[in-house]
Amino acid sequence: MKTIYIFGTGGFAKEVYFLIHEINKKKPTFKVGGFIDIKPTIQEINIGVNKFEVFEEQTFFKNSTSENKCLAIGIGNPKILNSIKDKYLSRYEFPNLIHPSVIGLFETIKMGEGNIVTAGCIFTLDILIGSLNIFNLHTTLGHDSTIGDCNVINPGVNISGGVVIGNNNLLGTNSTILQYIKIGNNNLIGAGAMLNTNIENNKVAVGLPAKEIKENK
Repeated sequence: MKTIYIFGTGGFAKEVYFLIHEINKKKPTFKVGGFIDIKPTIQEINIGVNKFEVFEEQTFFKNSTSENKCLAIGIGNPKILNSIKDKYLSRYEFPNLIHPSVIGLFETIKMGEGNIVTAGCIFTLDILIGSLNIFNLHTTLGHDSTIGDCNVINPGVNISGGVVIGNNNLLGTNSTILQYIKIGNNNLIGAGAMLNTNIENNKVAVGLPAKEIKENK
């Protein structure tokens, strides 16, 4: 059993703890060793009767080796995920954490490292996924789609077949991406939006249908 440490101390970090708990119910795989934060404001996190230490990032990695340790992302911010990727992905193991309820023809799905796939998601087939992506509750991902790295896909997002999504994007809750749409890098798609045209880089798009309203800085 490997010891796993979760980046983040907020609500989504607790959701990742729950995901690990559900994976362990099916097959004991991970022991949670604690949480990691850039500048911790708390020293421990209580989950039920269990208490977990919060480690300051710089101190943790200064005193840590990768032996028998692995990491999970519990932060829903693409820029921070990209920073984690640059600093640690080549040095530490980031297992893909997939809730047992997730449906997909996984022999046709290629996936990088460190992806978080929570309960109720549906991935169909012939899908290519990069690393350090978050697929939150009840996301659907259609056939022949391609997802890059460090994307945060919030609950209830519907990604249709043939969609191509780059890196460091945030897709708001219950948004819809229609078939064969291409999304570049560093974009924000608003909650409930319906995107039916391509979008390049560094944009905020909202509405039905979604329109670009400003730069995503």
